[in-house]
Amino acid sequence: MRIALLASGSSGNALLVQAGSTSVLVDAGISARRLSRTLRQSGVEADSVDAVLLTHGHADHTNGLGTLSARHAHPVYATQGTLGEVAWRLAEGCPVRAVVPGRPFAVGELEVLPFEVSHDSAEPVGFSISDGRARVTVATDLGTVSPPVRRHLSSSDCVVLESNHDEKMLLDGPYPWHLKQRILADTGHLSNGAAAREIERVAGGPLRVLVLAHLSRRNNTPALALAAAREALDRAARPDVTVTVGDQFEVVGPLDATSGVPQTGQLALDVGERCTRSR
Repeated sequence: MRIALLASGSSGNALLVQAGSTSVLVDAGISARRLSRTLRQSGVEADSVDAVLLTHGHADHTNGLGTLSARHAHPVYATQGTLGEVAWRLAEGCPVRAVVPGRPFAVGELEVLPFEVSHDSAEPVGFSISDGRARVTVATDLGTVSPPVRRHLSSSDCVVLESNHDEKMLLDGPYPWHLKQRILADTGHLSNGAAAREIERVAGGPLRVLVLAHLSRRNNTPALALAAAREALDRAARPDVTVTVGDQFEVVGPLDATSGVPQTGQLALDVGERCTRSR
């Protein structure tokens, strides 16, 4: 399996997962033009994508959905709650598939298992995706990690985990208090510290590749997020885990989901500079 973060952050999110001839998008929170460009950078044409999987309906995960669904006939998989939130964005006739948390479904060579997460949207989910040999779990936009979510993280070779904010930067920063409260709530976003605690808890599993995602540009830095994750892996005695950070404006990947090794050309060189290993 391969993954590529086409965009990751508070302004827009999209992730590509590939296995064999199957390609799926997890979220479409950037413009359709940029999606097409970043997919091509990752070795995939937009019209060859097999499905779009939506974690939830917030704009930074769905902004490109309208134009994308008008240009291409990709089936859109989401919970009933999310489909209700995004119905106004979808082009007429766009094929939709309602998914149920805990009930797996197949897209080509991939098995996809949606699971409930805690976030302030209508029926949000994360996704655990397997090709039968490796497993990638995507868990972003969640204010807390429940035991069921932790079990998915613990069984994965590659984890894409939210590390949204540094709590001190957030509390000392310019956001109004009501927004700070929303971010810090159990239905908000994971801090670096909360993400680190989960990393330490799940590091005893098959984890090989860790991608820190959905970083706030105002309330976090890649260096802070990486330092917290590395310290957690050190405590868990897992210096072998490859760690990298998603970027709001640059593609990260494609990466091999079990080694973190970049997969293509010049892009791979750029990603390789961003990929680091714990000491």
